[in-house]
Amino acid sequence: MNFKYRARAADGEIISGYVEAENQKSALNSLRSMGMIVINLNPRPQVFKNTGNVLKRIAPHKKVPSKILMVFFRQFATMLQAGLNIVTALDVITEQETNSQFKNTLLDVRARLEQGNSLSQAMSVHPEFNALMISLVEAGEEGGMLERSLEQTANLLEKQESIKSKIHSAAAYPVFVIICALVVLGIFFAVLIPKFKRVFESMKIELPSLTLKLFNAGEWVMNNFYVIAVAFVIIYIILKLLAMSSGFKNSLDRFKLKIPILKNLVTKSSMARSTRILSALISAGVPIMRGLEMAENAAGNIVIQEGFADLRTNITRGVSLGDASKQAGIFPVLISQMMRIGEETGHLDNMLERVASWYDQELDGQIKSAVSLIEPALIIFVGLIVALIVFSIFGPITSAMSQII
Repeated sequence: MNFKYRARAADGEIISGYVEAENQKSALNSLRSMGMIVINLNPRPQVFKNTGNVLKRIAPHKKVPSKILMVFFRQFATMLQAGLNIVTALDVITEQETNSQFKNTLLDVRARLEQGNSLSQAMSVHPEFNALMISLVEAGEEGGMLERSLEQTANLLEKQESIKSKIHSAAAYPVFVIICALVVLGIFFAVLIPKFKRVFESMKIELPSLTLKLFNAGEWVMNNFYVIAVAFVIIYIILKLLAMSSGFKNSLDRFKLKIPILKNLVTKSSMARSTRILSALISAGVPIMRGLEMAENAAGNIVIQEGFADLRTNITRGVSLGDASKQAGIFPVLISQMMRIGEETGHLDNMLERVASWYDQELDGQIKSAVSLIEPALIIFVGLIVALIVFSIFGPITSAMSQII
């Protein structure tokens, strides 16, 4: 496979390029052997030559749901703790797995185990298991505590899913209201406006400019319905292509941190996720530099990822973790202080877990506050739409009735 990487060279320069390797783990080891600190490492996108393949590229890839992975790691840990060996435990889990894609993956993992591969090596071939999962499993194998590593992986996935669900829940309500408002407007323009227009024309009422503009807008929507539909499809395709562009994503990540409310949300979400991952990896016995690399990849924002890269660079120069995080400039004071305390007491994993839990609580509170602010804004938005309809349609009706009386 061919992987696209973005890494910091030994002289501190950020470089990008491609590396050929059997899997992501091999590509990572290859880059490290060259003295590079990897920032991003992803499979190189395929170049498609026809429209059908372009559409296939734009369409979302089928992924194994996080819930299935959580259940897998939890069951796997439980069975190993009960005394079953790895192969037997995999057989039991595979037999009851209902997702055909993941079931085939487990069958292949089992086959590779019988060929002499370790569990982490067998998992690294499959994209369902990311580098974080593989690192935890590998650390568990090397430290003789695989059951604990599998349980930590399940806990980590649950916490990450919890953060995602909080954000999705906050976004669901406004999106639902906006979609309903647009549907109602569509029905209004398509069905009601033509009927009102015919009624007003038959009554020969002089219509105000607002009503005329509304009628003209409704007529334009009806006459150009297919143009609007095609425009939405084109916009969707453009957005998907932009989403695959690293340059656009980097610019968007930087823009997010310039909006005060969004900055707090992004920062707290990223810090909660990355510090919890770092805590789990350190607790499992993963080397600190490897743990920082995994936390960096999970940050979800290019600016915060660059902060982790600077942190790792400073550590290689002999700077302590607490001082390095302070020098990076992107980490809040709380994280720098807790890292320093964790280093001094020898309980860095516990300190980072406390930080992650605190940010979880802060994130939950901020999401609730955001929802409480969004609700009145949506009420005003819907109210303005209703007011526009009332003044445009019922105004002329009232005027006509007063003339008759």
